[in-house]
Amino acid sequence: MEDLVIEVESREATGRIANKALRAEGRVPVNLYGPSGNKNLSALKSDVRNLIKSIGGQTALFEISEGGTRTRTLIQEIQKDSISGEFIHLDLREIAKGVEITTNVVVHTKGAAFGVKNEGGIIEIVAHELEVKCLPRNLPSEITVDVTELHINDSIHIGELPEIEGVTLTGDPQQVVVTCAPSSKSVAATEVEEEEVAEAEEESTE
Repeated sequence: MEDLVIEVESREATGRIANKALRAEGRVPVNLYGPSGNKNLSALKSDVRNLIKSIGGQTALFEISEGGTRTRTLIQEIQKDSISGEFIHLDLREIAKGVEITTNVVVHTKGAAFGVKNEGGIIEIVAHELEVKCLPRNLPSEITVDVTELHINDSIHIGELPEIEGVTLTGDPQQVVVTCAPSSKSVAATEVEEEEVAEAEEESTE
């Protein structure tokens, strides 16, 4: 997504009052952090909205353009208004070409788990993001975990994930990423079955 570019402008005034006035003008305060120095910027609210929509919940590099000068960046933090849902602040991280970065990448699942289809289980993503270390050109947009073979109470750990070329997963290999857990219905059914077995055993001993 490095062909994705949004226009930004420098801003002098900072603080809550200045930021409120900026938002009233249809702009979003943006902070850029990185080796070239930290900058206070702003972007059109519509551009920020379109950027987030284009990224679509993935981890993606993109560029900001300030007066024709482009800088490659990565979203570090997004703030949204709890009532309106509007984006009210954006923190960006400058990404230097050819320098390794450490960042979090979102986790998605694929496949229909055996435990869901046949055992009444549900898939739970325990780690929604995983920390990776890599060169910018190798940064994955997401980490996809195949859950097809999972039965109830099975889990997939970091150490069991397939290798991604040029990418190191920095987390504990024993950390659970995804698990197939019993649903409330399957737990209730098991409890009923256990009660029936217990009653049958009591009757047989009378």
